[in-house]
Amino acid sequence: MRHIIRLIMLTLMLGIVIPEATAQVSVRRSSSSRSSSTSTPKKKDKAAEKKRDKDATAKPTEVKGTTVPVTPPPSNNGQVSRPARPTEGAVQEGAPAARVTPTRKVQKKEATPSVDGNSQRQQSFAEYQRKEDGFMPWQHVLYRELDMENPINASLYYPEEPMDGLTNLFRVILDGICTNRLKAYEYLDGREIFNEKFEVKTKDILDKFQILYQEKPAVGQNGKPTYIVEEMDVPCNEVLSYFIKERWEFNQKTSKYGPRILAICPVMHRIGDYGVGQVVKYPMFWLNYEDLRPLLRDHLIMSDGMNNTPRFTMEEFFTLEQYKGDIYKVQNTRGLSLMQQYPDADTLKMMRAKIEAELRGFGGSIWVDEEDEADLAAQDSIRAARRAERRAKRGEPATASTGDGKKNRRTKAEVDMAAVEEAKDAKEDAIDSRIESTGKAHSARRSARR
Repeated sequence: MRHIIRLIMLTLMLGIVIPEATAQVSVRRSSSSRSSSTSTPKKKDKAAEKKRDKDATAKPTEVKGTTVPVTPPPSNNGQVSRPARPTEGAVQEGAPAARVTPTRKVQKKEATPSVDGNSQRQQSFAEYQRKEDGFMPWQHVLYRELDMENPINASLYYPEEPMDGLTNLFRVILDGICTNRLKAYEYLDGREIFNEKFEVKTKDILDKFQILYQEKPAVGQNGKPTYIVEEMDVPCNEVLSYFIKERWEFNQKTSKYGPRILAICPVMHRIGDYGVGQVVKYPMFWLNYEDLRPLLRDHLIMSDGMNNTPRFTMEEFFTLEQYKGDIYKVQNTRGLSLMQQYPDADTLKMMRAKIEAELRGFGGSIWVDEEDEADLAAQDSIRAARRAERRAKRGEPATASTGDGKKNRRTKAEVDMAAVEEAKDAKEDAIDSRIESTGKAHSARRSARR
């Protein structure tokens, strides 16, 4: 029994002592971990200070084009010096780069100046002259001959010699060709091809039409020679007409209808040898009107004999359709001129007038014009005739009666029968106009289906 009691006592003592020992060990471990955690920041601070000292003594670094200014460490009683704060926008080595938001440049909207010093009217002409063939459901190409002896076209011919800053059309063309600002193309009747294959050299033109000139050599490797023609050698008095290729078009995008000049050709008139015989016309060359327009824009002309102030440019003269010329050819499948189709002079004149009327009439049929007084009067007369016809069918007088003495049976009040008849006529007129407009709409639909 004694031995059993001793074993029990030993086991109880061991159960009490062992937990206390483990608790002490855990306390010691926790205290040691705390001491180690408190000691590590000191080591880290010393390492960071050593690194800062090394960076301070090192040379300034450049990061993406910006130099970081670093002040040398002053010797203040052996204390560790720290680098000065970097300037704004600088990036320190080892530190993450700060995000810099770029400043946006606010562009001021300036007023759009006029192109080449041109007026708004000239700029609108340039906008209209742009090629927009994709919006043209209808077009008609024809050729005209502008006679310089016609007073309407005299602005293109006079002055024969330059005077007061004014010049004529052929001088502008010849100067543009001689200075290589214009390209001339071979004259082909009905085939105006503007490419290098059909381009004509300036020297060949001057030699062919016997125009005296002085050649200047080309400047540069790809340059072209230029030519000088004296004023007395320019044959302005022989260029008495021009051929123009004109296209009447309806632009669906801009809702504009009118002519557009595509090409122009100066025509030289010369008499046979020894001044005997009829005048022979020599078409010189074709010019693309789009290439000629910038030169015409720089030259003013007098368009009126009463007002001698040059108010229009040559470009405006053509764009405003101030010229007058006879139609000598209409683009057709056979390529025949009007004179070939109609040899008789009277028939030819009649066909020219017919083509002009058709072109003008097509423009009038596109839009519905406002009714003028004559149209309103004609409509009133038609209504009056219809009213008289309706009254005649009913056996009533042709004009509305005054209706004196008639009273309403229920109210015994006098009734203005004239007003009643006018209201009845207005109602019938409205019905007639509705029937007429419906019939026009049905006919338009039928024609569209066809």
